[in-house]
This record gives sequence, structure tokens and C-alpha cells, in this order.
Amino acid sequence: MGEIPQDTKFSLFGFGPRLHAQMAIIANLLGIVALVLGILAAVTENPLGLGPTNWLLVTIILFLWNLSFWFSAYFGAKEGFTR
Repeated sequence: MGEIPQDTKFSLFGFGPRLHAQMAIIANLLGIVALVLGILAAVTENPLGLGPTNWLLVTIILFLWNLSFWFSAYFGAKEGFTR
């Protein structure tokens, strides 16, 4: 795989690998909280702000967002990008 040009590294890894990894952890925790809220909404049959299906969709979106942060952190660290 070829080297990424220096001027596009900032566009790809602007926050730096460490901050991307921290944002991934936060998005992961929010996804777990949304999953628990969805389970509670399904068990109690009482919508907790959103219905159980909507909480599941929020969880899926947060976990996909989490993956994008992890990929940015991983490839930024692999390329040696520091901020």
C-alpha cells in the first residue's frame, strides 16, 4: 500500500489517533447505554422516550460510528500521524 500524502493526512486523521480512540470509547459506551434502554423498553412494554426498535437502531448507528473512529485511530497510528 502506498504512502498517504502529507497534505491529505490531516483531512483523514485531523484529531489524531489518541482523540479518535477516546471518541470511539465514548461512542461505544453510548451504544451500550442505548442497548440497555432498548432492552428495558421491550421488557417493561413502556417506551422510554423511544420504542425498543428505535433504541436498537440507535445502538446500531452508534456502533457503526464507533467503528469509523476506531479505523481512523488505527490507521492514523499506523501511518505515524501525530498532532
